[in-house]
Amino acid sequence: MLIYNLLVWIILNLHGGSDLIDQKQIKEIIKETLEDIDLYSPEALDLVYNTGLVESKYVYLKQIKGPARGMWQCESWVAVDICKNYLKYRESLMKKVAKACKLEWKYFLDPKEEEWEEILTTNIAAQIAMCRLHYRRVPKPLPKNITQQATQWKTFYNTSKGKGTVEKFIEIVKKYG
Repeated sequence: MLIYNLLVWIILNLHGGSDLIDQKQIKEIIKETLEDIDLYSPEALDLVYNTGLVESKYVYLKQIKGPARGMWQCESWVAVDICKNYLKYRESLMKKVAKACKLEWKYFLDPKEEEWEEILTTNIAAQIAMCRLHYRRVPKPLPKNITQQATQWKTFYNTSKGKGTVEKFIEIVKKYG
């Protein structure tokens, strides 16, 4: 069913449909996933939604010139690191994430970059969960406004090595969000 929905979306985009996924639907999916892993809050929803908006505008599943995957443009090594160095020590959370993503335990207990590259390209719940877990590891509270989101995104998600800027984050969120 996921593949069918993805194909319909691609066909619509090729034939002049919207170049963005329906905002209400993607927010519902984000909220449901975050609730399933017990990491939902309005601030978390906004941060995850806006991160996807800035990273891919909900158009790209693969980075144009790079290794990042999914609408949140997560690299497979980041997902592996989250599994090995965060979820490994939080078994209860790992179970919730595995269930929400409909993935077997093996992907979390013995994570492999090649497998996570595929997962991050095709599994929307896994994309959402990894984005949220990435921010969960940040030693700061969730941001309350767009400027704080942009700063946290640039510092911890896009990093100093990334091409994004705080100003570009704010511009994209104001234009499309």
